[in-house]
Amino acid sequence: MVSSESTAETAYLGAEIAQALTADRPLHSDQTPSQWVKNNLFSSVLNTAITVVSAAFAGAILYFGIRWAINVEWEIVRANLRNFMIGQFPKDELWRPWAGGLTLVAAVGLGSAGMARTSFDDATEKGLPAERPTWTALLRRFWPILAFIFLVLTFTRTIQPTLGVLAGLGLFVAGRLIGWQLPSGIRRFSPHIIGVGLVALSTIVAGSGGLVALLGGLVGALILATAIGDSIDRTSATGTVVALALPLLGGAVVWFVMSTIDSFGYGWKDWGGLYLTLFVTVAGISTGMPLGILLAIGRRSQLPIIKGFCVTFIEFVRGVPLISLLFFSGFMLPLLFPPAATIPDGTTRAMIVITLFSAAYIAEIVRGGLQAVPKGQTEAAQAQGLSAGKIQRLIVMPQALRAVIPAMVGQFISLFKDTSLLAIIGVAEFLQIATIANTQQEFLGKGLQPVTYAFVAVGYWAFAYTMSKESRRLETRLGVGTR
Repeated sequence: MVSSESTAETAYLGAEIAQALTADRPLHSDQTPSQWVKNNLFSSVLNTAITVVSAAFAGAILYFGIRWAINVEWEIVRANLRNFMIGQFPKDELWRPWAGGLTLVAAVGLGSAGMARTSFDDATEKGLPAERPTWTALLRRFWPILAFIFLVLTFTRTIQPTLGVLAGLGLFVAGRLIGWQLPSGIRRFSPHIIGVGLVALSTIVAGSGGLVALLGGLVGALILATAIGDSIDRTSATGTVVALALPLLGGAVVWFVMSTIDSFGYGWKDWGGLYLTLFVTVAGISTGMPLGILLAIGRRSQLPIIKGFCVTFIEFVRGVPLISLLFFSGFMLPLLFPPAATIPDGTTRAMIVITLFSAAYIAEIVRGGLQAVPKGQTEAAQAQGLSAGKIQRLIVMPQALRAVIPAMVGQFISLFKDTSLLAIIGVAEFLQIATIANTQQEFLGKGLQPVTYAFVAVGYWAFAYTMSKESRRLETRLGVGTR
């Protein structure tokens, strides 16, 4: 039978996941470095041989790689650095991504420190081992991205980008220090601070109008819904009505405010480079995951219409290559609109396709997690009189999402790399900039493709590897695969 304590613990799994991602406590090990090397690399004759051969192979690759990097001409990257980062963003509007990025960095520092402090206090109250976050731990976690940022700065021709990065680091450090000292009543809203930073970034860069305003409204509604869910009693009828009505009202207010700001911002239809790649990835994850969860629940529904729609959508999308869907959205879909209709730009259509494509795969991942939850959990909750909605929200879904973290993050990494397919419909994303740079008059025919593609590959690796590292960390913190 499910006790009230276990139900409450399961209900807060989402908060635990957020805190696990922001906790900086190192994973404990009783082995010294020399013991670890002996036990893992030289524990037997076979392991010793494999270690020696692998080290020699890695050393040869490193030697020739460094030698090539030193002797090759990197001027093509230096001349196109702004294109690699933000595409054809107007030069006189560059303050927008800088201001929005610095705002987001400060919000992430403040919110992540608040969640880390909450995790630290919870562990201390429960008598569990806990250590304060350290800057060294943060450096170990995010060194690939920091190394890529340093690499980018080596190609800059002015001091302004370096000053901007230093300002971002200063804001992040200040946010971490302030967030750690926040009162407990304010720290409970730490995730919402990061959400506000995302909304601020979108508003500063893209401003008002169309789908950007709608996206801002949806994000604002999500933030407000989470805050309300943390602060009111949803067991009562009044609390339920308020929890449903106020997020919609908050989203409408945000949308109205953003829509009434005319001639402000620079829409994403002309964005490009790494900036667009990261934006599409974040948008695809943040919108595709909740949609995928709804599709997974709908596929298990007992209502034939809902189940039939979800099954049809999932199987159709999963049975069609993403590149064909992008072709359809880029070249065929505009032909289906009436002549007088306003057609969304190509980037918007591509983002919708990527979101739907990602949602279909996430739905199957979540469905596998739902099937892994023992039926006895549901039966015990029903015996206690919990409604179907509460059983799904408090008992089943937290356990299902916890079980599918590796597959889910793998899908997120795949989505990040699939953004390179946007090039086929004329979107100048990160990888496409490498091709464009090699077609410029001063670099045409010089065979510099390995240079530009190597630079792009390092960028993709830095972010993908960081996501993989955070996934493994989260699995360890939540005990995925252990009883």
